[in-house]
Amino acid sequence: MLALPISLAEKHFDNLFTALFTATSATCVTGLTLVDIERYYSDFGQAVILLLIQTGGLGFMSLAMLFSLLLKRRVSPKERLIFVQSMNLFSGEKMFPFIKSMLTFTFIFEGVGALLLSVRFIPMFGVGEGIAKSVFHSVSAFCNAGFDILGKSNPRPFMSFEAYADDLYVNAVIGLLIVCGGLGFIVWYDIYRAIKDRKRLFLYSKMVLAISGILIVSGAALFLVSEWDNPATIGNASVGGKILRAVFLSINCRTAGFTTFSVEALTDVSKVTAMLLMFVGGSSGSTAGGIKTVTVGVILVAVFQIIRGNREINIHKRRIENGVVSRAFALLTVSALTLLVCSFLLNFTEKASGNRLLDLAFEAFSAFGTVGLTASVTPELSHLGMIIIMALMFFGRVGIMTIMFTVMVSLKAEKQPFSYPKANFLIG
Repeated sequence: MLALPISLAEKHFDNLFTALFTATSATCVTGLTLVDIERYYSDFGQAVILLLIQTGGLGFMSLAMLFSLLLKRRVSPKERLIFVQSMNLFSGEKMFPFIKSMLTFTFIFEGVGALLLSVRFIPMFGVGEGIAKSVFHSVSAFCNAGFDILGKSNPRPFMSFEAYADDLYVNAVIGLLIVCGGLGFIVWYDIYRAIKDRKRLFLYSKMVLAISGILIVSGAALFLVSEWDNPATIGNASVGGKILRAVFLSINCRTAGFTTFSVEALTDVSKVTAMLLMFVGGSSGSTAGGIKTVTVGVILVAVFQIIRGNREINIHKRRIENGVVSRAFALLTVSALTLLVCSFLLNFTEKASGNRLLDLAFEAFSAFGTVGLTASVTPELSHLGMIIIMALMFFGRVGIMTIMFTVMVSLKAEKQPFSYPKANFLIG
């Protein structure tokens, strides 16, 4: 659909790679693009991208389960397991109530976000265009997609929200939408339950809120320190402007991808900081990517208690099962190895472009974390580079562990009725 003439503005000649890359990025709610969306695609093309973003944000399996519910179709145990795994749910017993709540929360947040943004965009762009931009950016922000349609109002392509760098209102609305989408539907459902029934939040929700807040604040602080005197980023702004830019970047590194200054101009320290934030990402069951906040929390707690010699991993008088800890370490290892391999592959495929390894690794982390930030590498990618980035976006959105779980479910492995003798290994 994106390759059709009706989707293109000013009769651009589109090739299938551009359309495929854009469709993948939108469905995986990433935001990496080869072209400036508003300058390149027509209103119809932008509507297609918006539909893909919404589908990717809700999750294909969620929509599939919803249609099964509407059609009164029986959901097989295998489909239920795959859905639970894809959304990182605790169990599949309350699957359909969860889907209904997820849709309700999504449309409420996106509707309120669009209404708030229209206060700023309608006076600037007129009623029709102002509403369209408000809806598009509200959906894009809540789904942590990072796509924008501000290209024609900017002096050059790929400027994102640079024109609104000092606009506290727009920054606050977009930032809050990103944070709300990145917390996850499970957390919002728990918050709703706690308020309605006057009960305490689950430990999982408390960890998500605490870790998310720590990452945003610490990320903003590191960006302030490393970019304070950098005139190409925040150096020329006022103190308030510097703080606003740093906080907005820290929030977007959690898997959104909007920018208020050139990411390419960041110092190496800031790029590494951004890569770490992108690697962590948002929370399970959300529109965000990365290995997820609680995964990192479980790993840190496990490492600390293993060093202390504890046999069981406990937190706040609750025991974390060994299977959860093993899964967290497996996800960390597989994700890190995937990014390492893809970064080196990009170094070989993109030699002609002259990009540094750090910028290529930044691109890989951005794709895997479904973030959408780029050091001006995306438009210069070769076809092989595009394939690698598209694969990373797919793995980041669907989840490497989900893919592995689906494959393992499909394989009929026979269980061994015995166990092997114990082997001793020296670690460290």
